[in-house]
Amino acid sequence: MANSPFPSDTAAMHATAPVKGLLYLHGFNSASCSPKARLMQRAAEQFGLPCVMPDIPPEPGAGQAAVNAAYLMLCERLALDPADPACDDAIMVIGSSMGGFLATWLVAREAARLEGPAGPSQSVWRQGPRSVLINPAVRPARLVSEWLGSVHANPYTGVTFTVTEEFGPGLLALEAEPVTAQRTLVLLATADETLDVNDAAGLYQGSRLIITPGGDHGFAQLAEYLPAIMAHGGHRLAPATAAAMHVAPD
Repeated sequence: MANSPFPSDTAAMHATAPVKGLLYLHGFNSASCSPKARLMQRAAEQFGLPCVMPDIPPEPGAGQAAVNAAYLMLCERLALDPADPACDDAIMVIGSSMGGFLATWLVAREAARLEGPAGPSQSVWRQGPRSVLINPAVRPARLVSEWLGSVHANPYTGVTFTVTEEFGPGLLALEAEPVTAQRTLVLLATADETLDVNDAAGLYQGSRLIITPGGDHGFAQLAEYLPAIMAHGGHRLAPATAAAMHVAPD
């Protein structure tokens, strides 16, 4: 288990080529203009990488569709066919909270692809994209009963919505087991006030874990961990440069 935001070169860098694009998935009731999203965009700009950041609706089905559309958009920007195994090493998916839950679903789905660019007759081995999960939600369907009927207003868009019974089966349908653990970096804060850190530590125990004492669910210290995040994607980012990128909460 890692305990430093700056892993050694051996642990952090991969034999594969650096990623060519990032997909950032924000958390529940957040948006693509949130501080963490803007921070990841700044990091991507340091390397000239496209960074697709969709606004994800809170309803599970609509959220799934938005994530899928964003992934296809990034593949198109990189001139890659989603059926091409090259996508696995070209793309890194970064998800915060509910975005981490959706990232796990997306990576598992891509790893399960059985056909290559030539069609069903060509079976290929897939690993799914590399991923970074920040205080990821684990089996959020369990929380629906507690939130049922609650009304929420998005602080960034102003859009309101109500948690309904349909959220439960919708979230259950997106549950996925982590795959290719060595390609998954998980950042956890022990003082997460929203989620139980032990749930994520257990589910992702085979992955690269960085557990930070204290902290919060919003992972306000994210700028300090940008070197580790970008190293997971094969890029070197100086700590001083990362620190200068800090985006204050709104």
